[in-house]
Amino acid sequence: MRIFFSGENSPHHRGEQHKCANEKRILNKSFGLCSDCNQPKTSSKWCQNCNSKRFQQDFNKWTSGNEFIDKFIQDAQLKARNYKEVIEWIPYNHLRNINYLAQGGFSIVYKAIWLDGNIWYWDSEKQQWKRHSELIVHEDYENAKQENIESPLNENEKYGTNVVLKSLNNSSNINDDFLNEVNKLYIN
Repeated sequence: MRIFFSGENSPHHRGEQHKCANEKRILNKSFGLCSDCNQPKTSSKWCQNCNSKRFQQDFNKWTSGNEFIDKFIQDAQLKARNYKEVIEWIPYNHLRNINYLAQGGFSIVYKAIWLDGNIWYWDSEKQQWKRHSELIVHEDYENAKQENIESPLNENEKYGTNVVLKSLNNSSNINDDFLNEVNKLYIN
């Protein structure tokens, strides 16, 4: 089953409304000025100017193994105006309790726990990214004992974030055309 949205209730339209409202707040300096570069912050704890430089310094520290995907992630990181717009490459060994959910037309869907959690903001005092993760609950440790779980949780792993993963069929054929379509649907 496919669900289509149109008009003002579409996710794209709501995203455009939010984007325009956020741009007005940035221009009005509603989020204040960055203490490092004195430029307007683009969210309450986010300076796009400074954070894009931080991301760029780390580009050589990771790779997906696919130059198109790497460039797509890097472009998203450079353009991110807040933590919700950040895309990161998650190394497989940072995922736990990987569990099959469903198979669709072009992908297989899994759920998992990402041990690091997503980037939230830059901690200037510690000079590192502050990440959002939650205390792992007892049920997750019980689920780790199931046979169908890949990369089960260890008892010493206490924090993580639930994520949904998509394994794309023919992912070795991902190119700029495919990623431009993804970009149009989800990023812009």
